Amino acid sequence: MARYYENVHSIFENKPMRIILFLTMAVAFAFGYLDQIIHFNFERLHIFLFNLSSGGFIILYLAENRKKPSFLVYLFYMLSLVFAFLAFLELYLAAMMLAIVLGSIAEIIRLRNFPFFPKDFFRSHVPISRKFQQASLLCLVLGLFLSSVVILNNQYYHWFYFPKLTLNVFFLGFSFPVSLITLSVIFNFIKSDRSPSTEIIEHYSFWSINLGVIVFFIFIIFEIFPAEFAAAFTLFVSVIIVFFFFFRFGIDQQQKKFLISGIFFLLGTAITGLLYIILKMVGNYDKFWGNLILWLHTYLSLYGWNLSGLMIILRWNHFPIHVNTKSAILFHWIIISIFAPLGKKSLFFAGVAILTYIAFLLIFFTEKTTKISQTESETIIFE
Repeated sequence: MARYYENVHSIFENKPMRIILFLTMAVAFAFGYLDQIIHFNFERLHIFLFNLSSGGFIILYLAENRKKPSFLVYLFYMLSLVFAFLAFLELYLAAMMLAIVLGSIAEIIRLRNFPFFPKDFFRSHVPISRKFQQASLLCLVLGLFLSSVVILNNQYYHWFYFPKLTLNVFFLGFSFPVSLITLSVIFNFIKSDRSPSTEIIEHYSFWSINLGVIVFFIFIIFEIFPAEFAAAFTLFVSVIIVFFFFFRFGIDQQQKKFLISGIFFLLGTAITGLLYIILKMVGNYDKFWGNLILWLHTYLSLYGWNLSGLMIILRWNHFPIHVNTKSAILFHWIIISIFAPLGKKSLFFAGVAILTYIAFLLIFFTEKTTKISQTESETIIFE
């Protein structure tokens, strides 16, 4: 069976959009540290510019699979920037209306590629990559529509109250569509000549991850810490299964190495999430270490796991990159697991994190594809 994504157009070929995405991702990362200079919470800009503007654009671009993005995809990107700043400035009425517009744009694109009801979820013959892609689009649409409801409730009508259902917590959910599209890419790089019994593992991974995250979010809202831990642990097991499955059946290309690194970032996200839940359950934990774990959790998720998937989609047909793959991956890990969280408390490390992060981005945004033989390719990929 052929892979789901065939003849994919690459954003890398669109130089103006490539530059814009590079700047958006770089600025998003920098906003995470700006509060040390200007005493204001820039967390929403940090999250929206990466997940919604950059991630949302790439998700919709991949769904359309056109050489040049359509007007609607460009419009989504531009309006997502406006939405990010409206939410940051707490101009909630305008942000709420714009969320509905953004959700409608994403839904139009979704309906051009998938039916209104996601019946493919329940069909065993449908490729898992397609299921995860459809889930990513659906999650993006629902997230935008629901954000307007949460804004309306929290800021105006107060129909219901949950201490954990804050806008900042809800807005973190925009990382989930990016996570799902990364999983879609991972399952696309699975060998087709595997045992039919492995389809059980694929479908288990799809349902356990999607339902697990939804249940986990519900437990967070209701502050049921033991249930949170159980749901988080179930997700952790699911990620381990995906890792071994991909390690065994993934196609041996340079992309596989970066995606395996991404899965390790996701495992790190799961572990730090479990540690944070344990600390909250115990109570009276050291605030510094609690915050450090939370910062590490955020950076492993956004700029480790999610970035790994987005970079593969960005370059798609432009691999292998002529770099030492292991060194590039090690560089990525040092930035995200050491410099990035330490930068939240140190302006020096913040500067180091920003500069090294930009240097890492440039590897994917500027490095040329190397046209080489299969033997030479294996040397570059595994060195």
